[in-house]
Formats: sequence, C-alpha cells, structure tokens
Amino acid sequence: MTYEIVPATEALLVEVEGWLDAEEAAHQTGEAAYVANGYEGDVPPRGFRVNWDTTKGRWREGGGIDILLVDGDAVGFQGHGIFEIRPDLRRKGYGRILAEFMIARAYDEGWSVFEIGIAPWTAEPFWQSMGFTIVPDRPDRGAGTFAYRILSRSFTLSGGERIPFLIGFFTRDERYEDEPRPFATFSGLGERVADGTIQLPERAYCFNPLEETSLNDFVRVEVDGEELHFEKLKRDSSAAIGLECDGAYTYFMDKIRPT
Repeated sequence: MTYEIVPATEALLVEVEGWLDAEEAAHQTGEAAYVANGYEGDVPPRGFRVNWDTTKGRWREGGGIDILLVDGDAVGFQGHGIFEIRPDLRRKGYGRILAEFMIARAYDEGWSVFEIGIAPWTAEPFWQSMGFTIVPDRPDRGAGTFAYRILSRSFTLSGGERIPFLIGFFTRDERYEDEPRPFATFSGLGERVADGTIQLPERAYCFNPLEETSLNDFVRVEVDGEELHFEKLKRDSSAAIGLECDGAYTYFMDKIRPT
C-alpha cells in the first residue's frame, strides 16, 4: 500500500463526489424503508454530501481541500471543517493518517483551535482518541456533530520581571451585565521584555465551545491588577494591545502591548 495526501483537483473531486452520492443514496433509501416499516430497524449513516456543494464552491474560490490517495484512489478528504473517509474503507487506519496530517499542518500554520463536524456519529470515538472534545449541544449547521481540539502553545520565559495578568473573553450580552462573566479566561505571570511588551507563558484564545465567536464579542485585559482594555474584538484598540487573528479565524494573544 502506498499513500499520499495531495491538494484537490477537479478529477479528484469528481471521484470523491461519486462515493458521497452513493452514500447519500443508501441513506435516503434506508430512511424511506425505516419510515415505511413503522420506524423500526436501522438507517445507514449519512455522510457529508449535503455539505459538498458548498465545500466545493469554497475550493473554487481558493479554499483548500486535501485528498488522501491510497494506491492512486481517493479514499478520504478534509477541508472547511469537514472530514470523511470512504465508507467501505473505514477502520483501516486511513482516518488517522489524514487526521494527523491536518492537525500537524494547522499547528504549523499557527491555528489555536481545530474545529470539525463529525459524521456519521459512529466516528465520534475515533475523534475522541485523536484528542478532540465532542460538543453534542452545539448547533452543527448540517455538518455533523461539532468537535474541537485546542492546539496549545506555551512559551519559555527568561529572567525578566514577572507581571500578573488576566485576560477574559465575553459575549456582547454579558459585557453589559452588572457583573459580566467571561466564557474564557487566562491568567498567570507574564514576563516584561525589553520593548515593554508582556510575554504570556501560554496563548490566550477566544473560543466558546457552545457557540461561534462573534466580532461583537469583547476582550478584557488586566495587568498588575489594573484594567487596561475592555473592548470588542474587531476594534483597532484590541489589535493595538496585542489581539491577533489566526488562519482559522480564532482571536488570540501571545503578548500584551500596554499602551
């Protein structure tokens, strides 16, 4: 067996679409039989055909899709938060090959969080074994069960002055409560470096497992007990104090730039 992971081409997308169509047809047939039989029996799992046209459209606009080839055949793909192995070739280790590839690349590209939709639900134990957390209560937008993996990043501090910090992320509604509660917080001791910035010991990231981040969410930054900033993610002042956005559109901070 030889395998490689390559960027999608029109020909490879046609090949993938063929087995997605077959999987969807089997699901539709099984579902009809299930209903006709008084809702008894099993329905074949549904794959990602329902999302395929959108995914393919994004690819044509410049978005990436990766194809796993085994002995020249397209047996799996990943892109735009969805991932699938051809149904008749599952449980052969191909999923782990493709998953390890995409996680490593996301880390190398600076991502903070890797989010996916899982379908069918029987694949959930596999993704848990890959370090993903399943969130069954989060709306899936038709892309299967939502799951995520934090791509943690720690930084080595040297001998500079240690400064206590607190970073919190808040929804717009929570921001205006009398005692706003963040959906994510990061605190500890950073290091003040020569240019005056404060290097954090680990990345602080804006991520709410229960819902998508909104540009109307807020970030609050406190240094040495003093609030320096409490503003929307999208504001220039948030960027000025150190907030950045990675390739997966997750806002994060590695350093605080006091103004």
